[in-house]
Amino acid sequence: AFDTEDKARTEHRRGMARLFALQLAAQVKAIEKLPGLREIALQFVSLGTEKELREQLIAVTLERTCLMDPLPAEKSAFATRREAARGRVLLVAQEILRLLGTILAEHAMLAKKLASLQKAFPQACADIGAQLAELMPKKFIATTPFERLQHYPRYLKAISLRLEKARSDPARDTRLMADWQALGKPWERERNAMLKSGQQGDAFLDEFRWLLEELRVALFAQELKTSSPVSVKRLQKMWESRAHK
Repeated sequence: AFDTEDKARTEHRRGMARLFALQLAAQVKAIEKLPGLREIALQFVSLGTEKELREQLIAVTLERTCLMDPLPAEKSAFATRREAARGRVLLVAQEILRLLGTILAEHAMLAKKLASLQKAFPQACADIGAQLAELMPKKFIATTPFERLQHYPRYLKAISLRLEKARSDPARDTRLMADWQALGKPWERERNAMLKSGQQGDAFLDEFRWLLEELRVALFAQELKTSSPVSVKRLQKMWESRAHK
């Protein structure tokens, strides 16, 4: 028995993941030996160890092949799900690993750029540093919904373009950063207050968090396009209409 339904659901999901991993042990072992994993682990080194990378890769693979809702509620449904996943696990793991290779290579290039521009553009670099810390904490692979993770290469390219543009027009970067922070700071304050109070999550804040990421692309790297229409005015209206409810 658990204190809350959310806690019970989380623990049930964790138990199911463990059970699938045990019953698909050969496939899990094959993931651990995927070609290229060691090289990608070297790019992951600033965030964690090779073992931690492997664990997250396995967790996301099982999430995408075995843990779709609704979860199996009886033995026969579990067996059906397990057998359906058996032939797909390795292919899905390879797909995720390719995406991670792209993300981590872009991240490594950005780290070098930031180091070289830190003195010339301290405010922009500090803002980007905070953005990267939000996007890529140690367990970002396992904790970021996969549909969002697929946008990461574009987000990182947008940061790279921002840095290039800041070199030629620092005043523009400062102006656009102020526009973004007018929305980003209130969101951050509310999210932090929610976490401090022990709340599990808020659907609006989660959605708004990703719209803010798209807004960065719209402001700093318009040529990369956004996944949905965003603007400062549109997001401001969205934020204010919620505040008045």
